[in-house]
Amino acid sequence: MDRSYWANVIFCLILGFLIIFAVTNINSALTPKGLLARDAKPSAEAASLLPKVVLTGYNVGENSGHMVRADFYVRNNSTKDVKNLDVLCEFYNDKGRYLDRKLWTLSETVPAGKTIQHSSVSKRFVNSGTRALTCRITDFQVVETPFFTLHRVSESHGEGAVSEHGHTEHHGAEH
Repeated sequence: MDRSYWANVIFCLILGFLIIFAVTNINSALTPKGLLARDAKPSAEAASLLPKVVLTGYNVGENSGHMVRADFYVRNNSTKDVKNLDVLCEFYNDKGRYLDRKLWTLSETVPAGKTIQHSSVSKRFVNSGTRALTCRITDFQVVETPFFTLHRVSESHGEGAVSEHGHTEHHGAEH
């Protein structure tokens, strides 16, 4: 018995332990929602406002051209504008078994205290065995106040207009 024999024995033992570990833990990896599906967690900035930004209604369906049409109604009861809302929809069959899930990103801004409707038509596949679905907002971004704003200056040269050189120009009768 030389060194290669013992190296092979140790390698086989390690490989055996890894296989046993994988087989005993496979049931926790295979969730009803898929192998690697995890619950969506909101970002830190959205977590505190998430109860105030509400999905008040939704309708997801397939039209005759096999295009998915999704309508979402969002109410922002917070004091801050929000944008880029992630809406997660989970689909179930007639027995209540989980089938699939899709994520939509609503790219428009929802002003504070307002409700918007967002409609989307896409080529996403929705399982044809779907009989029920649930949708919820999982994340969004808070609209930050801009660092600066641009103000347009009128180009009229009426009374009190500022010239190119920063001097006030007066036109008309002398005072």
